Amino acid sequence: MSTAVWPSLAPDALKKAEDDSTARELAWLLDSLQETLASLKSGLEECYALLAPIEPGSTLVISSPRSESIKGHITRVGTRIVKGTLALRLRTHPPLNLTLNPTHPLLLNPLTTLRTLLNQSLDMVAITRWTGDRHSALFISSQLHLLHSLLLEAISVLKGPNLLTPVHSAESGTSTPIPATPGQAWFESPPDPETFTPPLPSTLSLHLTLLESSLLLTLRVLEPTSIQQTPMSRFALAIGAQRRLEHDEMDEVFVYRGEEVRVREKVRVEGSADPSLLSLGAKLGALERTVAERRKGLEVLMGVGEDTDGDD
Repeated sequence: MSTAVWPSLAPDALKKAEDDSTARELAWLLDSLQETLASLKSGLEECYALLAPIEPGSTLVISSPRSESIKGHITRVGTRIVKGTLALRLRTHPPLNLTLNPTHPLLLNPLTTLRTLLNQSLDMVAITRWTGDRHSALFISSQLHLLHSLLLEAISVLKGPNLLTPVHSAESGTSTPIPATPGQAWFESPPDPETFTPPLPSTLSLHLTLLESSLLLTLRVLEPTSIQQTPMSRFALAIGAQRRLEHDEMDEVFVYRGEEVRVREKVRVEGSADPSLLSLGAKLGALERTVAERRKGLEVLMGVGEDTDGDD
């Protein structure tokens, strides 16, 4: 079965009619996108509010399963950890009980980055609505492309590093490397020792980041590379009386607080789910899909859909 226009039109007239129809549909879509942009603005403001420093914040459990290595809880308010206690019972470090100093809150750099991306997204929506030609398909399409890129980056920050295997407990033995986000490596931005009471010793590194809308705590026991093994320790390792704790960083050397160090022990624990961050992830996903759909529809009417499918 086929469809035909009757009475039949000459090829030139048919082409003109198709172009006129596409132009009307494109004009309608550009007008309707103003409502979509207003809706996106409201959604982004809701996302931003979920990162606002509103008391009492979210109290999250940080505990290693099937092990006493790490037990405690922390409270997140906005982009900072403002309260918390951690009881550490590591295999190569003396027992230590840490309490967060309320006058030195711990800043979560990924959440600061996420808040910046949300601000940029809101600015992008405002520029698209009130600056430039709202009837220019090329302008609106380029703005949606930039907005979509910002939302994808925000979702990536919230998801955190890509783990090739599930998070291991302290007694798992080995772990899989986590690709560090540029500028967020644990040895590049250590917390202020005065953030904790007692102060964090130089032999211990504490790093907090995001993983699937939860907080991921990684503790590392460090030793300077200048410390050489004694004959007794080498003999104990040779006969198996003493064993090195295997992990993915055991053979690497890092510069931590200006000193070359090795990682003797590494423990990684995922905290309990953060309700606000879970809601933020769901909202960002919905906004990203909305922008992707509107952008795709606009490009189809512009006749460039097939050319830009692989751009992202």
